Amino acid sequence: MILLPFDARDGSPNFRMGVTLDFGVPYLFDVRWNARAASWYFDMFEADETPIISGVRIVLGTYLGRRCTHDFFRRGVLVAVDTSGAGRDAGLDDLGARVQVRRYLAQEVIQGRYGFL
Repeated sequence: MILLPFDARDGSPNFRMGVTLDFGVPYLFDVRWNARAASWYFDMFEADETPIISGVRIVLGTYLGRRCTHDFFRRGVLVAVDTSGAGRDAGLDDLGARVQVRRYLAQEVIQGRYGFL
């Protein structure tokens, strides 16, 4: 499991971050708060800013980006987890604190080595 450093605790409703995942491959994430939907969303890009997926709502209980056919999503899953156990999606100040976005490789999911179900 890899914890993605989505962290909105500084009060910023929009931010970009670079993360190296899956055996040293760099990715970019644009993360933004949508006040109307009261939800966090992200877009994901390759390091050269080639789009991978956009408009993914960060919600609990689902594989984020599950319909994307990019190799990143074939090799594993992204999951939002409420670390308090309350089962509430992230509010404006919760992403990176109470709610974490985690990366699990396919082998971890198949072998049952995950802590989100």
